[in-house]
Order: sequence, then C-alpha cells, then structure tokens
Amino acid sequence: MAPIDPAFLRGSELFENQPEEVLKAVLVQGQLVEYGAGQVVFRQGEQGDQLFIVKSGVLEVLANQKDGGEPVPVAYLGAGEVMGELALLTGSPRSATVRAPEHAELFVLDKGVFLDLMGSLPAFSKNLCVVLARRLESTTLKLPRSSSKQLQGNLRYFDLATIIQTLIGSHQTGNLTISEEGGKARIAEILFFKGNVVRARFRHLTGDDAVFQLFQSALEGEFAFAGRTLQENEVQPDVTMPGISLLMESVRLQDELPLLQERLRDPARIFRQKAAQLSWGGEPENVELAAAIWSRLKKGASLRDLQGEVPRCTYWIYKVTQTLLDDGLIE
Repeated sequence: MAPIDPAFLRGSELFENQPEEVLKAVLVQGQLVEYGAGQVVFRQGEQGDQLFIVKSGVLEVLANQKDGGEPVPVAYLGAGEVMGELALLTGSPRSATVRAPEHAELFVLDKGVFLDLMGSLPAFSKNLCVVLARRLESTTLKLPRSSSKQLQGNLRYFDLATIIQTLIGSHQTGNLTISEEGGKARIAEILFFKGNVVRARFRHLTGDDAVFQLFQSALEGEFAFAGRTLQENEVQPDVTMPGISLLMESVRLQDELPLLQERLRDPARIFRQKAAQLSWGGEPENVELAAAIWSRLKKGASLRDLQGEVPRCTYWIYKVTQTLLDDGLIE
C-alpha cells in the first residue's frame, strides 16, 4: 500500500504543531477508511473506541430530538477536523451521530493506539491538552475554534441553514460561495467575519434580503467555504443583523412564505393601482418598499415582474403586495 501523505494531518488542529516523528508514528498506526454517500460513521449513544480525522470530504453531525423525531443536522466537519477524542478520554458514549452525505475519507486511530500515543509521545499529549483547552475556551468565551475551516459539497446532500449555523458557531472568517452544478457560474456569495454574516449577494439582491432569498429559493448546485484572513476595516458590511438573528429571521420568513403564496396563488396575475394615491397603513419600515411597488403598478405588473425588478426578497414583496390588496389600494 502506498504511504499516506501526512499533509492532511498538518492541517488538523490536533497535529498542526507536531514534529515530523510524531506524524510518522501516527500514520503508521492508523488507517484510511472511505465512506460512501449516506454511510454512517458512528451513531449517537454508541461507545467511542476510535478517533477520526477528516482527510477529504465533509461529514454531517446529527443530534437526536427530544420528542423522538428524526435526527437533525447541527454541524458539518471539513478536512482536518477531529472527532471522537473526548469519548476516548472519558469513556462516555457518542454525543451525536455522524454520517457522510457524500463521499468522504477518514483517518482512523483505534483507542489502544490513541492511548499508546499519549503515553509514549509527550508532544502528542501536550497538543491534545491545548486543543481541548481551546475548545473549552471557545465554548465559554465564544472564541473561534478554527481559523481556516474548509467545507464543500452539493446542496442536494446538505442543509443550507446548518452550513451557515456551523460557520457562525465556529466564528469563521471567509467566503461561502454557491455555484451551479460543476462550478460553472457563481449564484451567491456570503462573506463571514468572526462568525457574523457581513456581506451577501444573491442574483440582483444584496445584504439581508440576499440571505433571506437564499432560504426562499429552491437552490441547486454546489457550495464551498474557504477561510481567509480579513481586517475589520476591509469588511464594508451591507448586512445589518447579527449572525444568529439573521439566521433565525431567514428561517421564520421561509416558514411563513407559503402562507402568503397560498393567498396570492398566481405569480403571473397583473396588479394595478386602484386608489388615487398611496396611503400606506402597514409596517413603517416597509413604506419605501410599498412606494416602489405602488409606482411599478401604475402600468401594471405581476409578482413575478416585481421579484425581478424590486431589490427585495420574495417574502417582503408578497407581504407588502398582500397588504396593498387588503387595503384596497391595488386590484
């Protein structure tokens, strides 16, 4: 069997500062295991007897629901990330289920080998302590665990909300891009800075509405996140909400949009002004959007037209149009 290239170990937080002799000792005593699409690495509640390091691909972390429902994705792990070390140290059962949505390659160390390395290689034990201390610090102080997370995959197998939640929760700085199948054309781009979404673009939309629209669209294609170094004065944000608040609002609008679409069933229906002038009685923050839609309806327009011409997400276009209709201002 061909020797394993140690480069992926150097990209892991557990081994990044280890000397060459430690890496060689680890590689000799571990093995590479390939997982196919949908294959489970381990299940929540199982005893932990192996340490895993992602060599390639992305793994999905799933947690059981309290009501007994289907496990839900809570995070994704990319190349270089480690899992299973706490179960080996404490003897506690696995705290989550991990599976490979697409093909993934993992480097696996058995428990006995892991404990031998700790006993025979002081540098390994020291670095493990540093890693665990950083993780505890990141949990209590909300500091980043990793400065260069790398994720990529196909949106057929991954949940966008969990991808964004993972990047927010691990306080990442870098670019998340969504492209057509095969990476032919870029559809959307989101810039993260220290765990917040600071800039976003999706088709003709930017800022908050670009993120909202990502959740309101039937997305297909590939995503990729690449960590990068960025100074605060380089950010130039166009997103106004904190990361978690933005994510929660995106999910809320996504859930409520079908109710509006049920009332406005025909996106090709032409609406026109009915009243002599606009007298907006809805939310004050939507007065500018109401004026933009009102002006466009002077010559008549459908919801489909408005979505292509007014720089707001589908939810707010439907919401304001419905309010104008309810108030008898349009027909």
